[in-house]
Amino acid sequence: MEDRVWAGDVSNVEETPESLSQPNGAYARVNGATVRLDPGASFRETCMKLSRDAGFGKFRVFLDGREIKPTEAPETIVEGMKMEIRAFDVAG
Repeated sequence: MEDRVWAGDVSNVEETPESLSQPNGAYARVNGATVRLDPGASFRETCMKLSRDAGFGKFRVFLDGREIKPTEAPETIVEGMKMEIRAFDVAG
């Protein structure tokens, strides 16, 4: 896998929009939607699920406002974490 870009499996994509019920806690922004994250959950598995649900084949992850590489990913989701997942656009 290229270290700059995350890649996910887009099979079995389901639209599951969720909203943030509380302003505090860990959350992710994906396609304009805010999704609550479960502290203690696997960071990598959470990213893969969110990207798959959004239909992204390749994607970029921003953690607390800074883009991170797959090798920089933390092990788990922690309280207060703010993540954004964006589709990776290949220049053509």
